[in-house]
Amino acid sequence: MKGRSALPRLAFITGLLAVAAAITSPAWARAILTRIDYFDARRVEVTGTYWIAPDAVLRLAAVDLDRSVWDDYGDIESRLVEHPLIAEAQVRRSGLHGLRIVIREVEPIALAGVPDLRPVCADGALLPIDPATGSLDLPLLMEGAQLADDSTRLRDGPALDALKLFGKLRAIDPGLAAVVSDFQLTDAGRDGILINLEASQPVERLALPGKIDETLVRRIRATLADLRVRGSSADMLEARFADQIVVRRETS
Repeated sequence: MKGRSALPRLAFITGLLAVAAAITSPAWARAILTRIDYFDARRVEVTGTYWIAPDAVLRLAAVDLDRSVWDDYGDIESRLVEHPLIAEAQVRRSGLHGLRIVIREVEPIALAGVPDLRPVCADGALLPIDPATGSLDLPLLMEGAQLADDSTRLRDGPALDALKLFGKLRAIDPGLAAVVSDFQLTDAGRDGILINLEASQPVERLALPGKIDETLVRRIRATLADLRVRGSSADMLEARFADQIVVRRETS
């Protein structure tokens, strides 16, 4: 009995030594480890998901538990990123017998009417997310949107241009983008974006140029903060002029 109980412990110690050798040895050592049954995957976990269910990731991955944790899982990673909600997938070792699938999802940034409201990401791809879900709180793309021939994304044009500009703003300042209720291209020259903000903000609208950068967003943030401190409000912040933010108030 004593000798039998020592077998699992011996296998564990042997496994640790093999792992240490693989980490510090050339690639051929890992190739040898993939042939040792002791390192077969026994469990698979999924992290990083919100919009796509972990079970759906596992079904799509279809990991063969006879494969070693030291194997190259590039084939599964390639298969996973074909899903429209998965931007990046990595299959990593988790201990001696586990695999962890790390997912980075494609983020929906707006709702576009095509003609039904559909969530879209920054490059205009339609995402398979039910707009009725309570956790989907996105601004409306007011520009008339049309689908491309394959019906999976927005057609090139004003709607996609407006979406890309909003996506740039969101990448720079997610907090500011989170209080946007809707947006569209500006009428003057169609070279900028007109944004309506939520009622909680001291300004109703923002007019942004066709080029949005961190310096511009900092100036907008500073102007909004100044209005809050003063307890003041405005109809629009006009940010399409060079190096300045103009506060516009309608007069009755």
